Amino acid sequence: MFTSMVFPLFLGAVAALYFLLPGKWRPALLLFASYAFCGWIDLRALWSLVMISAVTWLLGRKIEKLRVEDRGHNRRYRGKIYAATGIGIYILILCIYKYAPYYGENLSQRMGLSGDVLSDLIMPVGLSFYLFQAIGYLADVCGGKIKAEKSFLFFSCYLAFFPKLVSGPIENARDFLPQIKALGQVTLKDRGRLSTAAAYMLWGYFMKMVVADRLAVTVNGIFETPGEFDSFWLALGVILYTIQIYCDFAGYSYIAIGCARVFGIRLTENFKAPYLASGIMDFWRRWHISLSGWLRDYIYIPLGGNRKGFARKCANTMAVFLVCGMWHGAGLNFVVWGLLHGLYSVAETFGKRRGWKVRGGRFLTFVAVAFAWIFFRAESLGDAFFYVSRIFTAGIHPENWNQSRIDLRLTMVEAVLMVLGVGVVWLVDRFCSKKKLHLPVFIQEKQNAMRYLVFYLLLIAIFIFGMYGPGYHAEQFIYMQF
Repeated sequence: MFTSMVFPLFLGAVAALYFLLPGKWRPALLLFASYAFCGWIDLRALWSLVMISAVTWLLGRKIEKLRVEDRGHNRRYRGKIYAATGIGIYILILCIYKYAPYYGENLSQRMGLSGDVLSDLIMPVGLSFYLFQAIGYLADVCGGKIKAEKSFLFFSCYLAFFPKLVSGPIENARDFLPQIKALGQVTLKDRGRLSTAAAYMLWGYFMKMVVADRLAVTVNGIFETPGEFDSFWLALGVILYTIQIYCDFAGYSYIAIGCARVFGIRLTENFKAPYLASGIMDFWRRWHISLSGWLRDYIYIPLGGNRKGFARKCANTMAVFLVCGMWHGAGLNFVVWGLLHGLYSVAETFGKRRGWKVRGGRFLTFVAVAFAWIFFRAESLGDAFFYVSRIFTAGIHPENWNQSRIDLRLTMVEAVLMVLGVGVVWLVDRFCSKKKLHLPVFIQEKQNAMRYLVFYLLLIAIFIFGMYGPGYHAEQFIYMQF
């Protein structure tokens, strides 16, 4: 993965070949590199990716043919049947991989069985992300929003492109396919593009390796044994996890964006300072933007959106967040996490409808989001409720804090580095939010001396303060499991 020492060599080799080959060969190179990347991570995932790419491409061509060749009702209806069948099968595949292991294991435990075949059913890496793209593609072709892609090579690149394969962003075919077809126009001489790509990757590695992975050590210790800590440490664990998951996922997204920029491809900016949001709906316009857009386009709007009255709008909102929670995991804790955000959004909509004005919107939004993250992070719904109950009942015992710090292996140096890392991310988010620019783009607008100084400082911070090396296993990107 991105944090592997092999990945920079892989990226460098692919980039070198990319600019040496004629433009017409570049899509084939990227597809080969993407399949190699997928097989390197998970060989099972490679066969799944190839199969879904082929089936989706063929279905798209068939739907397009039925829609264009004969405008009669019967053929259009048959096209919709093909699209609905394909989408239904993909949803079924997702449900099997996400829910069969969870419920199979629970059933085995209740029946007293020692093992279960379903519990060993591990989802291929990136499956839910490229299946969502395949579903969106079929829906758009069926609805006449885009034409079916004629080239299997181009379409396969769309689903398999390695920077976004594992955890997105979830790209729209309308935006991505034209970029694949224009790869021949990308030149090595565009230093501004390559410099911006480097800035994206460096900032992403800083967020992941310096901030997120350092926070993970303390967060894991608290969430694994919440019964051993008082309310102060439990509340601190929630705050740290709230920051960890942001830096982890946003870090991945920035690295992915930077890798794609090397090849002249622009991916969706997945995050826009989400913890500076003034409300829950504003939060979801800033957090995992590609998923939010997908849920809006393919679930919320088809259900009627806000066009059929306030009650229907609230019901559609709850449905969207229920799907969002179920997509993230099989446990009831993920369902509760999704429904909490649905309730937050409905309450906010109701308040705005009544003209209520709430002070401290940013603080309240952060607290509400952080509270919901407890259910997201916990291993089960029971663990989440236990954690919440402990926050309010464990009390505060300062005399035990030093021992708790020792149990968590949290030295003063580590604590200072955590505070500094979080502070840097917060300041950058605040600054860039005011400028309405992402840090890499802002850096690119500066003089060379300033730009290279920032590069140098980020590199030093990553190499000196990043979590890696002998005896340390880099934390898996959190969203790889989804």
